[in-house]
Amino acid sequence: MTPPSHPTPLSNPSGPEGQRAKESTSETTTPSVISPAGSALTIVLLATVALAMKGLLAKFVYATGMTVDGLLLLRFLIAMPFFWLGVFMFGKNRPGERKMKPVDVAWGALYGGLFFLAALFDFTAVSLIDVTVSRIVLFTFPAVVMILEAVHKRRFPPFPQVVCFVVTYAGLVLVLAPDGFGGVSDQLWYGAAWAFGSALTYAVYLYFGQRMITVVGSMHFAALINTAAGICMMVYALMMQNPLNLNPVGILWTAGISIFCTVIPFFLLYEGIRRVGATQASLISLSGPAMTFFAAWLFLGEVLTVPQLIGFVVVTLGVASLKNSFTLAGLGRLLARPFGSGGTSQR
Repeated sequence: MTPPSHPTPLSNPSGPEGQRAKESTSETTTPSVISPAGSALTIVLLATVALAMKGLLAKFVYATGMTVDGLLLLRFLIAMPFFWLGVFMFGKNRPGERKMKPVDVAWGALYGGLFFLAALFDFTAVSLIDVTVSRIVLFTFPAVVMILEAVHKRRFPPFPQVVCFVVTYAGLVLVLAPDGFGGVSDQLWYGAAWAFGSALTYAVYLYFGQRMITVVGSMHFAALINTAAGICMMVYALMMQNPLNLNPVGILWTAGISIFCTVIPFFLLYEGIRRVGATQASLISLSGPAMTFFAAWLFLGEVLTVPQLIGFVVVTLGVASLKNSFTLAGLGRLLARPFGSGGTSQR
């Protein structure tokens, strides 16, 4: 459009009308630029804090005498209806959300099985070793995703990613064996193996499951996966016949894990991702292990030695570098959670 050849009240910035227009524009646009981003980062941070407390609360559950099977069975059963309630209330009008087809349910059952295994291995590890060590081992799952991507696409990873991979697991060795491999107890190796099994199955779930998110949407995906995992847990409990040792205090702690460390963080996390994008959200999630470490020190008295602290920093830097160098389009959609969530990415 050709600009006017003669001055108008709004074209004169020094005029009273122009000044009022500038003030009005400033007043209406400034909050929309600053406030939403700040609130979104706060939302993601709150979700990260809640998710970081999962292992800590699991220790409290085990202290009441409840078993891993009892905790997981209740956790899935309590969380399931809340996820479907979220789909019913918020999922219908969200972009990318649609009704699921039979083929979606079939794939969801497969991914739900992987999710169940990841959760089972994770909570078993927490029952055997310190929460902090377990979290650090699980935190290396992006390195496993890198290997999966290389195998799946039949191409060698870029050299910077290989360096990050080596650095990550060098730091993990410091965490697990600060005084050499001879000083590592059998229980630590056993627990670390469970934690690595969780990282492996979670990485497979992330890498392949993210494709389904683009089909059915994050909310439907999370509800379906948690339902399938809950059914797997019920079948597993019936087959194994392990004691559950349910008790009122343990049930209350488990309800807290289900609601405050699974369902609520899911909604917070993906609202934050919707507002600020997956890249920034994934960077905030890097603080998760540090939050777990602080909480475990404060409430459980867990302490890392100096070599372990160095290893912890090295692992964090390695994973941060891996996340920044990944070209995997959908990794950020599921990044921050560890169990019970799927997501959408905005770049």
